[in-house]
Amino acid sequence: MLEGIYFQFPKLGFILFFFLACEALCPLRSNPIYFPRNALFGTGETKPPLWMWVAKWAMISFFIVALMSPVREIKEEIEGYDILLVIDPQSINPERVAEIQSFIDRRHHDRFALYVPTASPVVIPMSRDHEALSTILSQLSFEHSEGKVTKEVERFFSTTPEARGWAIILSEKPTDLVRSLPVGVEVSVIEPNEYWMEVNDRSHPPFTVITEQKYFVYFYIYPLFMGFLAMLLYLYGRNQKGLA
Repeated sequence: MLEGIYFQFPKLGFILFFFLACEALCPLRSNPIYFPRNALFGTGETKPPLWMWVAKWAMISFFIVALMSPVREIKEEIEGYDILLVIDPQSINPERVAEIQSFIDRRHHDRFALYVPTASPVVIPMSRDHEALSTILSQLSFEHSEGKVTKEVERFFSTTPEARGWAIILSEKPTDLVRSLPVGVEVSVIEPNEYWMEVNDRSHPPFTVITEQKYFVYFYIYPLFMGFLAMLLYLYGRNQKGLA
């Protein structure tokens, strides 16, 4: 259950020694009340019970543990392609956009980038957020092409291992759009038709990119909650025993 959990700030554990030093060297003082004959009042000294002592140090310990931020690092290996979609703006129409969205939806583990060379180029870097990419695609419209595909598309694969990227150029007139192909990237120049998705799935070499995602799961909320409960128990005891 606790396997793989460690503290982000372990050195903050030294705060506990300050509390221990304060407990030993700085005892709590109260204003004394003097009576002329103490023996008449007996020796009814108010002493906190053991459970209050435990509650106090549990409160301090849990709060310090929460401050040290216990975390678990999760690593996930994700397999898939890194695909750049280069779309000729003169080939954009609702049917083409729907086909591209369908192509993206059927590839759950792939990363996609988008490049539409217009007067104001649409440039979306590699991402696994397929929903956001589909939203952007739905907003594209037919436009005259103001640019040509060049080796500049290599920048889309800056986070892709060498020889693992795949650029798909969709254009009804590819000779007018493609100026020079990038180096070290698998390129498919396609004239869209009703079978282009199936042909791509069958003919494209299975270049598989294995990426490792890392993220942290934080557990500070648990010691923080336990420390809060211990604090309530300690305050309850002090109030009941008249030590407040």
